[in-house]
Amino acid sequence: MTTFASRARVRLLVATALVIAVASALLVVAWPGESAFGGTRSPLGSSNGWGPDSRSPLFYRTVTPPFGDGKDNLVLRFRPHARFRFGFDVHNRGSHPLRIEGVVPAEPEYQGMMRIAGLHFQHRRNAYILEGATSEPLVIEPGGDGFVVPILETSSRCTHGAGESFDSIQLRYSYRGDQKTEWYPLPVVVGMACGNAKWLVDQVVTP
Repeated sequence: MTTFASRARVRLLVATALVIAVASALLVVAWPGESAFGGTRSPLGSSNGWGPDSRSPLFYRTVTPPFGDGKDNLVLRFRPHARFRFGFDVHNRGSHPLRIEGVVPAEPEYQGMMRIAGLHFQHRRNAYILEGATSEPLVIEPGGDGFVVPILETSSRCTHGAGESFDSIQLRYSYRGDQKTEWYPLPVVVGMACGNAKWLVDQVVTP
């Protein structure tokens, strides 16, 4: 025989189960798993280091802001139809291999001073250097790091006194069988000046 007390306990258990189910559903929505793509959070972990091709004629200098937690600034001077390389590391924070395949190119109508024309990758283990990097896609194991080398190209001309900068690039990668593009924040701001590059440096160091 079912008593009033037993029916009350059943109702209490059902209500508790519903509360737990709703709370779990809200937690899944508010705290996604490994990448926002395919129901999991991005495997692209933050970058901890970078380095420029200081032998390039485009290289002017590197500037560290004197105040706050701002990024270092890589200052370049414009030369028509020239190339420049810099490298940075990417951490795979996912639980599966991450394959970085390239970069999303700029729109054909883009008329800026510089653009990222492609990526090279360093395949030598623990070698965070530009030399020897190739265009073959880079596979980074879970918990590992890889070195990515953007290839920057300049246009044919610029407006004297103008400047441009960027601090992120749009990577193409595959993860767990899915392909995705994602804006990746660089550990450095890359700036270019048409004419005297000193004014870009002054903008960084002047409070």
